[in-house]
Amino acid sequence: MTYTIAVVPVPATKHLTFLPVLSLPAVDPASGTASSTALVEIAKRLYAVRKMRDDLLGISLFSEPAWDILLDLFISEHENRQLSVSAVCIGARAPSATALRYLTMLQDADLVERTRDERDGRRSHVRLTTLGRRRMACLLGQLIAE
Repeated sequence: MTYTIAVVPVPATKHLTFLPVLSLPAVDPASGTASSTALVEIAKRLYAVRKMRDDLLGISLFSEPAWDILLDLFISEHENRQLSVSAVCIGARAPSATALRYLTMLQDADLVERTRDERDGRRSHVRLTTLGRRRMACLLGQLIAE
């Protein structure tokens, strides 16, 4: 078996472009838990780093469509955006068939749910379930606590 490594020129703006340290209050003083703003910022940073990793190292080496879907849904919920199934597939940065397969697995695990668009019956929207939202918040909160 032979492997070929492609060297891709990277613009200077992508060299050592790490995201800044989180400057938001990570813990809500009233409840002692991570603030929703801090959790969303962590999710955005993780999503951006994954995209940078794909750009710099190649998408064929890494693939986590389920994680990308969960991050995208967590972020979009905070920004009051509804994501259609096709938007979720695009956000997963995977072929549509692969993204749909992972979306079904996430749905079977009760982490996401699809709802029919009331205005356009051909379209469905995807969102985190209560369980999915809680688990994502817990996981992202653990990243802040460390």
